[in-house]
Amino acid sequence: MRKKKVAWLLILLLAGRIMLPTQDIQPENSAPPEESPLRKVLEKSLLFPGLGQLSEKQYIKAALFGSAEIFCLAQVLIFMGKGNNAYKKYRDAIDSETVIEFRLLTEKYDRRRNTAILAAFGVWVLNMIDIFIFAKKKYGKKSAIGFQPYYNHENKTIGVSLRFSSL
Repeated sequence: MRKKKVAWLLILLLAGRIMLPTQDIQPENSAPPEESPLRKVLEKSLLFPGLGQLSEKQYIKAALFGSAEIFCLAQVLIFMGKGNNAYKKYRDAIDSETVIEFRLLTEKYDRRRNTAILAAFGVWVLNMIDIFIFAKKKYGKKSAIGFQPYYNHENKTIGVSLRFSSL
């Protein structure tokens, strides 16, 4: 339970940091510095998958990332509702057979909800990697990130390899 509280606190702190406007003190006569186009694109993708791609006129990628994220979030809401209903029936059950049945059903829907949350996070991460690589190439930065998924047949595991390089 303590780990959950710490995780939520960290998420809220990060979300608050992202959403709070920064207050830079500048002299009265100077104009505010312009944000780089790279930063603008990354911030859009940070808000919701596909927005950065949309601003870069990558319409197919934007549609794929956006629709995948919406689908995952819809699944989260669906399984959350089903899990809550199963939990209410579990709580109100009288005989042991229905208690076991609804408890297992509650656990099943909770696992599916958690999987959908993980999938939504995965879509967001892939979106950020995609827009970061594209924006770095377009705006001429000297460093790049290579992203390559892999499958290990021996252990039957899936993973990702990241390659960092600078010119």
